[in-house]
Amino acid sequence: MKLSKIAALAAVPLMAMSLHVQAKTMRIGIGVPESHFEFAAMQKFEKYVEDNTDISVTIYPSNQLGNDQEALEQIKFNAVQMNLPSPAVLGNIVKDFNILTLPFIFPNDEVANQVVDGEWGQELSSKLEKAGYVGLGYGNFGFRHVTNNVRPIKTIADMDGLKLRTMQNKAHLDAFRSLGANPTPMAFSELFSSLQQGVVDGQENPYTNIYSQRLYEVQKYVSDTGHVYSWVVFVVGKKFYDDLTADEQATMQQAARVAIDHMRVSVKAQDEKSLQGMIDAGLVYTPLSPEVKAEMHEKVAPVVQKYADRINPDLYKKLTEEVTKLQ
Repeated sequence: MKLSKIAALAAVPLMAMSLHVQAKTMRIGIGVPESHFEFAAMQKFEKYVEDNTDISVTIYPSNQLGNDQEALEQIKFNAVQMNLPSPAVLGNIVKDFNILTLPFIFPNDEVANQVVDGEWGQELSSKLEKAGYVGLGYGNFGFRHVTNNVRPIKTIADMDGLKLRTMQNKAHLDAFRSLGANPTPMAFSELFSSLQQGVVDGQENPYTNIYSQRLYEVQKYVSDTGHVYSWVVFVVGKKFYDDLTADEQATMQQAARVAIDHMRVSVKAQDEKSLQGMIDAGLVYTPLSPEVKAEMHEKVAPVVQKYADRINPDLYKKLTEEVTKLQ
């Protein structure tokens, strides 16, 4: 009996050690392939964490751990520890994240970065905790722009009647309708053939997506409409995060900062490279004047306000006040 009791007591620290080892393993699921700048950013995250803690990090690109929604579900059970979903995906869990999907809320990426890095972004991130997550920051995917096969877009009038493929987002659909376009939700996998066959006239995406997916091969015109800014959110599980030491948590925050800084430099460089590549391939580029962009913003403002009121009018008001102050 005495030996058995001693053995049982000896097993306790071994079990605790085993649990500790499990807590030091971090599986990160992301949707992009290894060639994407987000993957390179997460490699910097991995290196920073492993250089400064005992945590072992493994990155799984190309939805190897499931899509963002599936990865977020696994995070609840600590089967996955981190994911980088879009605000639209997080909006299904915490609806306030849908504010970041609204069109024409940021005039440029500098203002956008300052807003999400400041008190407003922190307030939004804090809303994840009740759902079992911790937000570590916001990674940049850049502005979305319109391409088409009908005419160069120089004014709002040039949007009239264009059949544009968009995401399945009611605010985006209504915004494009208010500009005179005919938006059509469609799976991204169907887009190239639909453009090729004339099912739709055009589409909207960040320059990097347009270039990497070779959509410029079946398009004639591109304009820097910059109508929506695209993000990913650095999300870890609250259970996983709360089990870390204070030093490990601080390291996790700093590692996210390192990765985000890399994404911000990369998205600008990639956008410039992608746009130039499309121009070199024969796409006609039309930069919009600040006046035309302001007209577009004004035209869609009632649509944006309608959806902001449904999401969180107070939080949206704080955002607009912050943007005005920063401008």
